Order: sequence, then structure tokens, then C-alpha cells
Amino acid sequence: MIHVVCDLDGVIYRGSRVLDGVPGAMARLNTAGGRLVFVTNNSTRTPAQVATRVEELTGVGCRAEDVCTSPEAAVGMLRLEDAPTFVVGEGGITDVLAGAGWPVTTDAVTANSVMVGLTPRIDYDWLAAAADAVRRGARFIATNIDPTYPTERGLLPGAGSIVAAIEVAAGARAEVAGKPHRPMIDLVRSRVEGRVWVVGDRVDTDMAMAAAELEWTSILVLGGVTAGGKPGVDADYVVDGFPAAIDLILGRSWSGPGRSPAPPPSEPRHP
Repeated sequence: MIHVVCDLDGVIYRGSRVLDGVPGAMARLNTAGGRLVFVTNNSTRTPAQVATRVEELTGVGCRAEDVCTSPEAAVGMLRLEDAPTFVVGEGGITDVLAGAGWPVTTDAVTANSVMVGLTPRIDYDWLAAAADAVRRGARFIATNIDPTYPTERGLLPGAGSIVAAIEVAAGARAEVAGKPHRPMIDLVRSRVEGRVWVVGDRVDTDMAMAAAELEWTSILVLGGVTAGGKPGVDADYVVDGFPAAIDLILGRSWSGPGRSPAPPPSEPRHP
């Protein structure tokens, strides 16, 4: 089976707008027997909420088990001595922690760990409480450190901007769960097998995650966060959008009656 590990923001949709040609490309992959596994550093939604959003925007079915989020990867890092956890973030973190039966506290003084993700509600007191907890010795986990994320308005501050503020105030570095770090790689590995293609719009997260697993082939999609890229340096292939990525994958991975492999838009980094 063809497994396509795919980013969401800037690749499938931007804000609440699905990008051109995406539903048809998803349908072509499904028809060819491929499977999409969406992997997102965005920590604001649960896997079930992400799956619902993908289905509503694209009209193509999506299941929670086809989604890997950075809070899921972060939960896998926790140890018994890390309970309870003080959260800086949205329901994408707290709901995943609750689903795992993990104790959460709103009192940073009692926290043995602090988990930080994206939240537009961030304020000074929230930052101060998290930094105080980390200074007292609470384990410091970031769902991700993406500095920005793409929306219909353009690039907005990402979780990495919030994490950086706490790091500076606490004088400590966060452990990171999301792409391209090992906790997320391990989570994705538990969902895929065989030939794996990684499609994304960030060199420092999506492409770096693929590079960490030498048998994963990377495709950089332009137009999200990245405006330009160099095949063989930034990724195995560089294309103009998700539909072009799927055409490339199907041409390289599957050849049925009457179908010839599609020519690559760039030379691969490795065969």
C-alpha cells in the first residue's frame, strides 16, 4: 500500500479554505489504494476534530486514526512522575490528556510538568505561571516549536513563539514532541508501513522528519510557508501543490494497465 504522510495547514487547506485541486487529488489516491495519514504540529484540535474538519472542507472521508497530532506525541513522552500537568494551550492538548487518563492541573504551583502548545488566548499571567513552574523544576514539554502557521490572513505566530517566551523567562529549554522530533516520528511509524512518502510545506519540520527516516521520500509543496525550494537539498522533490505531489507519487509508486509513470518535476535526492 502507498502511505502518504501529509501536513495540513498550507498543504490541504489554509484557514477554512481548502486549496485548489485537493479533493480530487485525495480521491485519486484513494482510488489507487493509497492511504493518507495526516500529521500536524497544530495542537489546537484533537485527532477526531481534525478528521471532521478535513472531511467537511474536502468532502473526502477521514478517520481519527488517520490523524497524528503533536499533543498525541507529547502524551507519549510523559512519565508517572510528571503528573499532574499544567497546560498552556487549547483543547487539542487537554482533551488528549484527558483521553489518556492523565491528570491536569490549573494550579501551576502543583504541576510536575508543563505542556505548551498554540493558543490565541495567551496572556502575561499564563506565561508567568508556566515559567514559574519550570523554574521550580517542572518538566517542560513543547508540543511543537513552529514559529508561525499559515492562515487566510497570512502567517500568524505559532506555538514556537509562546514556547520561546517561556524558555527565556524560565531559563530552560523545552523538550519537543512534534515534527521533526523523535516522539512524532515514533507515533507516525506506528501508523504506517512499507513505502512512505512525506508531503509538507516546511523544510524544518516536514522535510526534516522525512530526512530522519532514510527510507521515507520527501516532497516539498510550495505556497504554504515555503515560497521556494531546491530539489536534492531541501527535499527529494519540490512541487507546486498537493495535487502535483499526488500525481508524482502515483506515477512513481503504481503503474496499472495503460498507465505510464509520470515524469518527475525534479531530480530525486536519492533513487
